[in-house]
Order: sequence, then structure tokens, then C-alpha cells
Amino acid sequence: MKRVNGTIALSLVIAISFFGCKEGKPDLSNAFETGILPKVFPEYDGVTVPWNIAPLNFKYLDSCRYLYVNVSSSYSEMDYFFDSNKVKFSEKDWTNFLSNSREDSVFITVYSRNGSKWTKHNPIRFYVSEHRIDKLLVYRRIMPGYQTWNTMGVYQRELSSFKEKLILDSEVMPGTCMNCHNFRDNKADSWMLHLRENYGGTIIFSDGDLKKIQTKTDHTFGSAGFPAWHPSGNYIAFSVNQVTQIFHAIGDVRAHALDMKSDMVIYNVDRNEFFTSSVLSSPNAYEAFPCFSPDGERLYFVSSPSGKLPEDQEEMKYSLCSVSFDEYKGIIGNDVDTIISARTLGKSVSLPRVSPDGKYIMLTTLDYGNFPAYNPEADLYIYDLTKRELVELKAFNSDNVESWHSWSSNGHWVVFSSRRRDGLFMDAWIGYVDEKGAPQKPFLLPQKDPDFYDSFLFSFNVPEFLNEPFEISPYQIANVATKSKGQQAEFENSH
Repeated sequence: MKRVNGTIALSLVIAISFFGCKEGKPDLSNAFETGILPKVFPEYDGVTVPWNIAPLNFKYLDSCRYLYVNVSSSYSEMDYFFDSNKVKFSEKDWTNFLSNSREDSVFITVYSRNGSKWTKHNPIRFYVSEHRIDKLLVYRRIMPGYQTWNTMGVYQRELSSFKEKLILDSEVMPGTCMNCHNFRDNKADSWMLHLRENYGGTIIFSDGDLKKIQTKTDHTFGSAGFPAWHPSGNYIAFSVNQVTQIFHAIGDVRAHALDMKSDMVIYNVDRNEFFTSSVLSSPNAYEAFPCFSPDGERLYFVSSPSGKLPEDQEEMKYSLCSVSFDEYKGIIGNDVDTIISARTLGKSVSLPRVSPDGKYIMLTTLDYGNFPAYNPEADLYIYDLTKRELVELKAFNSDNVESWHSWSSNGHWVVFSSRRRDGLFMDAWIGYVDEKGAPQKPFLLPQKDPDFYDSFLFSFNVPEFLNEPFEISPYQIANVATKSKGQQAEFENSH
């Protein structure tokens, strides 16, 4: 791609930039009109995007020698010429264009040429929301194989560009599995990261203090995982799980993850102390995947009656429940509210995440169990806490797995994991949710090179929005993780 004009003129009415071959802008007056959309990847027609998202680069999937692309809205316009099938926009021009096109539709008209004649396709149309997206996305990159865990990393990616920065990987800490990263209210001032195998333990950053703790106690059967910060920053809710993988010799599903046993505990950050109750750690039930309400007064989780596993795995269906929580006294309520009954629904629910305004709970439904990452039938739903209604997010769902999801800080954007692209790799998809909880068609996390997903051998695991940069270096984390076994968390029986 070569620039043939001088500066880019930007105004409230129109902004035009020409990128082209030596002869300048081609004559497109006699272009043959196909009357259909161009075949491209990723596919952006009909999506809603934030005004501060990185360029939506794509590749043209039919044969061509040249591409000419016009991008226009009511306020701005750009033109590009490419001598390949890849469309890669200038980040600076794209940022200015989208900023000037808020609350407007954008049309991308693609012209392709093989010989001497140009072909014109129907324009790709997407909408630019006035609502910004959080600055960063944090995710773990891990190979999709079931036993390959020693080559992985946790990264933060700028969503307005393609810059990616390492948080921690297996080169810095060889032989260490890292997962369960979690942030308080999409901020980097309170976060945690769980480590297993070499130098196992839980890394917690709070009030400027970076520490390592050991969460397995005499009162728990395993280490704590799957965390959720209390909005005050004083507590973290965990589930204690005994997870195993089941591999299938026949059928279309490769594997399932089964929770053989689970309880829930709450960690007092300042006192390095756990507490729980019979409501969260019942011998007759499995409780998992906690999530606090934005005001901190309720704790949501999923629960299933205990059973004999793996024989009864298809009978294990989890309901959505909640209890009250008094943050000042550190007391868990005694009355459990069953919000969504698995028996009534006929399905299992998992991964509840409350919207920042407290109006909705987004969750995943699946046929059984509470680990949807391997269940092709897993779909995203939203529960309206005011209307007490459960609605499928049809615009987000596909014929394959929809799994881990996270809200942006303003509640208008959701990132979720999906295997829809090829059934193997888990990718990060971003979708818009309006004030009424209605979703719009999502888009694949943009990449600088449109061929990125053809050659990238890792899945995007546990995507979480972050609204400020993660400043702790990988070597600071590694130093804390490796210098000692970590502080042993105590267990308080008086609650």
C-alpha cells in the first residue's frame, strides 16, 4: 500500500485520504456490480463497534490482484489502494475517522481487480457506537490441546491499537501453569493470579502490596480458584474445585470438564483469612463460580445437588443462587435465593457475571455441569433482575461453544470466548449490549495482520476487560512467586 496524496484533510463534513498505485485513483466508473457482499474475513457486516476500537483489518477471500476500498460515513471518507488481498488501514487515520463517525453507520465498499476490469461489491455496513470500550483486554494464551499447559502466557492488549504487553509467561516462570486472573472493577489496583505446578500459589496485589499466599487449608480439600473481588477490595470470593477431564472415545465432543466436588469460601484480604458457612459449603451440594453484586450486598453463585461422578454427570445441573453479604461484619446470609432453577429450566447454568449497573446477570447455559468450555451447546443468556426474566442472547450465540464472558466498565460491551470459527480454537469476540440488555452482532478481536488467525496456534482464554494499564512487571511477579512458598492463609471458624 502506497500513499499518493499529501496530507489528510479532516473536517466535520468530510475527510478524504488516498492510498494508491503510481497512476493515482483508478477509474471505477465502469466497474461491474456484483450485487452481493464481498467474501471477507473477519466478517464485519452488521456489527456494532466502539469508536475507540483498533482498525477492522480484513482479507478478501476471492481471487484478486488489486483492491480499492472506500470507507465512508456521514462525516468522513477514506480511500485505499492495495496490491494484495489484505486490507490494512492506517491506525492514525482509522482513529480519526471513527472518532468523527460516532453514532453513525460506516460503509466499506470493496472493489477488486484481477485483469483489466474492476468489480464492485455491495458495501459492508457497521455502526459506530458513542460508548467507548475499556482500554485493555487481558487474556491467557494457551494451546487448545488438553495436556499442553507448560507453554502459555497472560497478556494485556490495547483495544485501540494492536499493542500487546506480557504480564507473565512460561519463559519467565518455566513449568508454571498460570490462570484465574481477576481484577476488581476492571482496574489494576486490585488483582490476583493463580499459579500451579512449579512455585504454586496465589499472587495478590492490593493497596500497593504484592504478595503470595497458599490457599489450601486444613478446612478445605484443595486450593481456592475462580475468584471474584468484592467491590470494596477487602474480600475475594473463591470456589474450591476438584476438576477432572473426561475424554470420549466416540461422538463429536472431544472432552468434558467435570467438577467432582466444590465448595465456596471468602477471603479477607487484610487478615489473610478465609471464612465460609453451611450455605456456601454444604456437604449435600456443589457450589461454584461466585460473583458479587456491584453494591457488594449480594453474592451470586451456581449450585447443584451433589452426586456420584462420573456416573451421574449428565444429571448434574446447576441453578443460579444468591445470598446476602454484610461487608462491614463479614457475615454471609442464611437464606439462599434460587434465582434460576435448573430443574425448571431443564438445563445447567454457569459463570454468572453481574452488569456494572446491577440490572442484569450474564451467564452461560449448558446441558449439564458447570464448565462450558467443551460443550458445543453452551450459549449466553441474560437475566433481568428487575423483570426476573431469562432471555437468550441470540445475536451472540453460534452453533459452537460460547463460554467465559466479561462486562466492560460502562456495561455496554461484553467480551466472550467462542469456538465458532473452527470448533477447536477459543477466540475472543466483542459484542454491544444496549440499555435494555439487547445484544448486537459481535465481532472478532481485530488483529493487525488479517492472516493472524490462520497461523496463530493459541486460544484466547479467560478474557477480562481492564480500564487502566497493568504496571507490575513479569519479573516482579516471578520474584514474589519464587522467593518463598508464600503466606499460609488461615481459616476462621467463628463465622
